[in-house]
Parts: sequence; structure tokens; C-alpha cells
Amino acid sequence: MQRYLRLLILLIALAFIAVSYPVRPAHAQTNLLQNPSFEGNYSAWLPQYGTAQMAANWTPWWVEDGNHEPIWAQPEYKPAERQFFPTRVVDGERAQQYFTFYKSHYAGMYQQVFGVTPGQTYRFSIWTQVWSSTEPTGDTSVGPANPRLHIGIDPTGAAWPGAVGSAPPTVVWSGEVSMTCVIDNWCPVSIDVTAQNDVITVYTRSSPDFANTHNDLYFDAASVTLVGPPPTATPLPTNTPGPATDTPVPTNTPDTPPTDTPVPATDTPTPAPATDTPEPTATPLPTATPLPPTATPLPPTDMPPTTAVEPTATAAAVAEVQPTSTPTITGETNSAESDDSAPVGLILMGAGLLLLVGLGGAVLLRR
Repeated sequence: MQRYLRLLILLIALAFIAVSYPVRPAHAQTNLLQNPSFEGNYSAWLPQYGTAQMAANWTPWWVEDGNHEPIWAQPEYKPAERQFFPTRVVDGERAQQYFTFYKSHYAGMYQQVFGVTPGQTYRFSIWTQVWSSTEPTGDTSVGPANPRLHIGIDPTGAAWPGAVGSAPPTVVWSGEVSMTCVIDNWCPVSIDVTAQNDVITVYTRSSPDFANTHNDLYFDAASVTLVGPPPTATPLPTNTPGPATDTPVPTNTPDTPPTDTPVPATDTPTPAPATDTPEPTATPLPTATPLPPTATPLPPTDMPPTTAVEPTATAAAVAEVQPTSTPTITGETNSAESDDSAPVGLILMGAGLLLLVGLGGAVLLRR
């Protein structure tokens, strides 16, 4: 029997866990990016830019400015190979790398994501790492420059023209990524934006503060997933409490009736006749009429009759008391009889319950 009870408790616990375990919607696991792990063969973005070797489906962008301090130069784009630099890859065998040598840059990369739904919120996430050092060799950063790293989403799907022009003004950028998170460490970064078109564009952007010997950035394991409707739609139900403020208006209706009802209440105490009724209570003065009976004692000259009359009066009083008390006595005797019958019913009921419990126990033992 105990084995069956333990099995039942285990099944109940498993059912509770299954019900309480959160289930992710299927769309939250669908990555809409192409080549999110930057795998496969790398090729030049354009023939004239042979140093811009990009993973398939990704496009570089940069702005060159020799007058900027520090100088913004074209970065070199290339794959980071796990077999040579295992700490520079998170997922798969390759990660996208771009860097400037003894210069800074204002640059990044992007990918357009097609087939999204306008009005839905999408999340762009990517892992990134920075090696910024004043030393020519080594695996750790020495005197790192803040990379001024951001990621962004253009909700209209606009694409950067590349080495010419500037970023589309419609790009929504994340906050600046902390140096302590990305310098020599893989750091996950994400941003949510509501799509305004059936295509959105995801971006990375960096601009180191100093022209260090190395300003290298690595990106891997990116994703674009559907989060759901924009959170700004949820505050709309907060407008519904407005009608609730209208409902108090009916509270005016109870105000007027209560003010009317007290008026009759003030009328009820007005009846002065009620104050006059106590005067009839003064009628007990006629109860002073017993004085005539006191006058009757004049016959006490016949002492024997008077004495005989008084006991007869007491006897009559006793006779009046007894009949009034006798019904109560009979009622008490009846209640006593009913009390004697109650224990018998309780005993029979208890015997029946014991019989039922015994039968139930026998059934359980047979099982």
C-alpha cells in the first residue's frame, strides 16, 4: 500500500513541475539571421576592397577621415580562426574580425533581415570581444582604448552605403557597451526594436578613443528573434480605468435619498401625543382604589369571617399559580423523554459509521 502511495505522490509532483515549467513560444527560438555564426568561406566585399574579407551574408561599412583625431582609417576585415586563436571564437570554427593598426576607425558591419512583420518587436543579440593594446604582441590588452562599441537596428530596413556617406538617421542604437565587459572577454549585447517595415537591418559600430597599436574587434553567435508585440501597446489598457472614474457619478444618487429619509425621521419624533401618553400612565392613580378595600376592614368586627376570607384568597392565588406551572412541568417531562431517546439514535448512528469504515478498510486491504 505504501508503494502505491509513493507512486501517486511522485506522479502528482511530476505533473506539478510540468504545469509550472515555462514554455517558450516557438518563434522565440527561430533565428532570422543568415550565417549568424560567421562560418564558411570569406570573400572581398568589393574587388577594389580586397582587405575587406567578409563572412557570407554580412556587409562591412566604415568612414575614412584623415582630419579626425585620432585618424579614422579603413579597417581590415578577416576571419578569426579557432585553430589559431581559440579564445577569439565562441561558436563554430570562425568569428568575424576587423581591426586598425596604429589608427582608430569609425566602422562596423550590417545585415538586412527580410520577412519580418511590421508592428512586431525583434531582438538583435551578438557576442563581442575587444583586444585593444599599446603593445605589439601578447594576448591581453595593455592600455586599452574604450572601443565606443554599440549595436543597432534600423526598423525601416535602410542599409549603410558602405565607405561613402554616413549611417542612416533611422538606426536605433544601443547604449555604449562597458569596457569591463568586452576587453579580453566575450560579452553578450542585445537591443529590441519594433519593425516599421517588412525588412529590418542590424548593425555593429565601434570608434576607439585612441590610435593604439591594436584596436581589434571580434563578433560571433549573432541572432535576430521575434520578441512579440511592442511593449508600448500594453499601456493602452491603462486608459480603461477612465470609465471607472465615471462610475462614481452614480454615487450622487444615494446622496439625495438619504437626505430625504432623515426628514421623516425628524417628523417621527415630533408627535407630541407620545409625550402625552405618559399622562395616561398617571392613571395608575386609580390603582389607589385599593383604599376602598382598606375600607372593607370595617367588617373586622367579625374576626372569624375575615380570617376565613384571607386563607381563601391565598388558596385561590395558589390555585391560579399551580395551573400556570403545571403546563411547564408537563413540557419538562416531555423534554426529558426526548433526551432519553437521543442517546439511542446517536448509538445507532455511530455503529453505522463504524460498519462503513470497516468495510472501506477491507476493500483497501484487498487492493
